[in-house]
Amino acid sequence: MINQDMFSEVLSRTPFWAVEKFRFLNKECSKTTYTSKFLKLNLERTETICGYFLQYSRRLTLRSFFVEALGNEPGGTHEVSLDFLPMGITIEACDASHGILLCVDDRPLTEYIICKPTTKQYLVLPQPKNQSITVATGLMVIGSNPFRYKILRLSHVCYMENQRYTFNTSFVCEVFDSDTFAWKRLNNLELVEGDMLSYWNSKPTSSYGFLHWLTRKHVIRFCFETEAWSYSPVPEDIASGNSQDLSSYEGKLAIISSRTKDGLNYEEVWVLKSPFGGSWVNVKEFPKDLSLKTVGFLSNDVVTLADKNQICLRNMNNGESEILQIRAPNYSPPNISTIFYFLLFSDHKRVEFDARPNDSE
Repeated sequence: MINQDMFSEVLSRTPFWAVEKFRFLNKECSKTTYTSKFLKLNLERTETICGYFLQYSRRLTLRSFFVEALGNEPGGTHEVSLDFLPMGITIEACDASHGILLCVDDRPLTEYIICKPTTKQYLVLPQPKNQSITVATGLMVIGSNPFRYKILRLSHVCYMENQRYTFNTSFVCEVFDSDTFAWKRLNNLELVEGDMLSYWNSKPTSSYGFLHWLTRKHVIRFCFETEAWSYSPVPEDIASGNSQDLSSYEGKLAIISSRTKDGLNYEEVWVLKSPFGGSWVNVKEFPKDLSLKTVGFLSNDVVTLADKNQICLRNMNNGESEILQIRAPNYSPPNISTIFYFLLFSDHKRVEFDARPNDSE
């Protein structure tokens, strides 16, 4: 029998990205590793940072900055930025547990850039073959030794290529593999009639080793191993809520659903019990803060809420909150309409994006 205390002690000294692999060994210990208490201890012992990259547009210029969460001091103590990349780059996707970002530089030609902010490493990737407007992008690290990653890009189908094309229902699907250092076009993604992939839901959620997007009627998932799509319907009792957002909770795919009961507003957390199952279970419920947007979960007991002025880490068990102030040069909330949040856990160890000497020093 596994000694739970000993196992947790070992995992608290294990790199964050590797903890995920051990969670499959023991259900009880897995649950322990998703608590904020374990997370804070792991971050301290492995010298890992945790926080959010915020991206916003001001005066037609894209800007981003990092806000540390669960640091040793309020507001965090690490300086993390993208100042080693060209100005005006766009964060397109991230692999949160490995601390890796995928960025795009659209000036003068579109360039994709893979980077690790804590080590200031980056690599410029080849351009995708299809130059249509990008609809959604996903990134997943699939190997650590050697380091290997894949990128998924969905873009609009050119009208001349397919005159049956319907806006927001048919997409060109391309995959970049760091092993081949090239893009490969797959079969188009075809949504069912009446379905739609919204721009606001274009950031994927990673769980079970898949990338997931929420459409109007389904959760669609992409498997990098088989390079194939599959679908799961959203149950009617979730779909009848006021709004839904895709997230990850205790490593499982989750839907955050807003609902009003007895005159009070709540957020419900529904998780998919197995990767290909159709059974959704309500595992958490907490009062909804109408002034803040639910961004996601740092742990199984801490939900991240945010607006233009602050990020709030709220313990769902006791209601206690920690406010992280948003401070950045020239940051002016009245002039900002939309902010995107990218969660990141990262150590300070260098990675090998590619054998070619393109990393910055």
